[in-house]
Amino acid sequence: MSKRIARYEPDIVCFPELATTGYSLNEKWRKYAERIPGPTSERLSSTSTEFGFYMICGMIEADVEENRIYNSAVLTDPNGAADVYRKVHLWGMERRYFTPGTQFRVMKTKIAKIGIGICYDLEFPESARELALQGARVIFYSSAEPRRMKDHADVYIRSRAAENCLFVCHSNRVGREGKLAFFGGSQIASPLGNIIRKGDQPGFAIAQLDLSSISRLRRERFPYLTQRVDKAYSHL
Repeated sequence: MSKRIARYEPDIVCFPELATTGYSLNEKWRKYAERIPGPTSERLSSTSTEFGFYMICGMIEADVEENRIYNSAVLTDPNGAADVYRKVHLWGMERRYFTPGTQFRVMKTKIAKIGIGICYDLEFPESARELALQGARVIFYSSAEPRRMKDHADVYIRSRAAENCLFVCHSNRVGREGKLAFFGGSQIASPLGNIIRKGDQPGFAIAQLDLSSISRLRRERFPYLTQRVDKAYSHL
């Protein structure tokens, strides 16, 4: 898979939620949890170094000291460094096994400041807004969206991009695991809320992003971040 992707000479590659284990494990989630750094994250890191791109990959993270597990996404760097995002908004059965993360924060890459969300995070506009206010230019969502959520996800991806005037990249699982069927359809949305690339079933969604357009669009057409009225949002 990595060799296939490397042919496109990408800067950043994003894989789906819990890509290293599969999603529909439930009680086995704890069994496959690993520390970060650990064997899986180190292998991912070596892949980034070998092929020269950043990689975002969903995996189960173990906190052995606190006996907790997290639905996480590891960001690996071509230079060997790694960072981790822990899913804040847990869906359904996930709540029985995972501990929720506590923050959205921007991660620095040589390409741009980026944010990471995982699946259900996409459905909460506050998460993308928080990352945008911290300076994210691109938000990557690593997802395992089932078929019944396809229409919702299509709307959320475009909305998160348009309302924050940034790029949103959504990487979704495809195929079937047990009773769950995933619709795939990974896609990339522009700051205008347009889908500029959509993957096949299965397939990659690959695009070259004009990051310089964000500042101009925010200044000339969509000043949402600077014209917010904080004092009116009393329940946030």
